[in-house]
Amino acid sequence: MSGRSEAGGHRRVAVAVMVLVGVVTVSGCGGSPTTAPAATESPGAPATSTGTGPVPAGSEWGHVHNLTLDGDRLLLGTHEGLWEQSSGQPARLLSDPPFDVMGFALSGQLMLASGHPGEGQDLPADLGLRQSTDGGTSWTGVSLEGQVDFHRLSAAGAVVLGLSAHDGRLLRSTDGGRTWTDLGSPALFDLALDPADADHVVGTTELGPAMSSDGGATFEPITGAPLLALLAWTAKVLYGVAPDGVVHTSTDGGSTWQVTGNVPGQPAALAADAGRVVVLAGDTIVESTDGGATFTPRITGIAGH
Repeated sequence: MSGRSEAGGHRRVAVAVMVLVGVVTVSGCGGSPTTAPAATESPGAPATSTGTGPVPAGSEWGHVHNLTLDGDRLLLGTHEGLWEQSSGQPARLLSDPPFDVMGFALSGQLMLASGHPGEGQDLPADLGLRQSTDGGTSWTGVSLEGQVDFHRLSAAGAVVLGLSAHDGRLLRSTDGGRTWTDLGSPALFDLALDPADADHVVGTTELGPAMSSDGGATFEPITGAPLLALLAWTAKVLYGVAPDGVVHTSTDGGSTWQVTGNVPGQPAALAADAGRVVVLAGDTIVESTDGGATFTPRITGIAGH
C-alpha cells in the first residue's frame, strides 16, 4: 500500500472515531435519541435476547450508554436506569428509582455511576459521582453533585478516573471519589485503568491510543498501535475495539496489539471479564467467550443509542 493510501485510510478511520465520539457523547443527555433507529428496528420495541436469557416484554431502556461484565452477568447503564442480565435469566431493573446512567464503573462490590436524575427525582441535572453498596438498587451522592456529568468512569480499588462530558476534563480520585484532582483536558474519548497498577492508564484519542504511567497526569502516544475507540481491561488482557469493529488485544499493557476478531457495525460500548467480551454494535449486543475471536448475538433490538 502506498504512503498516500495509508495516510488516507488513517484519516478516514480518524474521522470515524470523531463521528463515534460525537454520537456517544451527545446521545442520551436529553430525552430523545440523537440518531435515527436502524431501518429494521421498530421504535420503542422491546429488546430480546438470542443468547443467554430473555429480556422481558415491554422493556424500553432508551439509550444503552455503557456495558460492564461481572463474570457472565451483564450490567447495562441505560437512559432508564441500571439493568442486569445473567445467563439463563431475564433482564431486570436494579436501580430504584431509575436514573440516566451515563457513566458506570464496578470496583469489587462497589458500584459507581454518574449521569442525570430520573423522572420525579429532586436532584441537580448533573449527578456528579454516586455510589451503591447494595448491588445497584439504592444510590447516594459521593461528590460533585450539580457540577460534573461523567460519561466515562474507570476504577481500580480506591482510585477512580472520570471524564467530564461538559469540558473533557480528566479527574482523578484516590479515595473512592470523595475528593478529586483535576488533570486537565487530554482529549480522550475512552480510558481504562490497569487493575494491577492504578498509575497505568490507557486512553483513546483521534490519533490513536495514548499511555500514562503517572495516573493520567501525562500521556504519550503508543507507537505503532492501531486506532481504537473503546477499551476494557481485565486481569490479563487489555481489549480494544476500532471504529470499524475490529477487535484488538494487548497482553503487555497496551504497548503492542494483535488483531483478535471483529464485530459487525460501529461499536458503541465494550466490556470484558477474563475471556468473555461484549460489544454493543448497532442495535445488538454481541458476546464472545473465546477472548474476542468469535461473537454471537446476546441481546438484539436495542433502541438507538
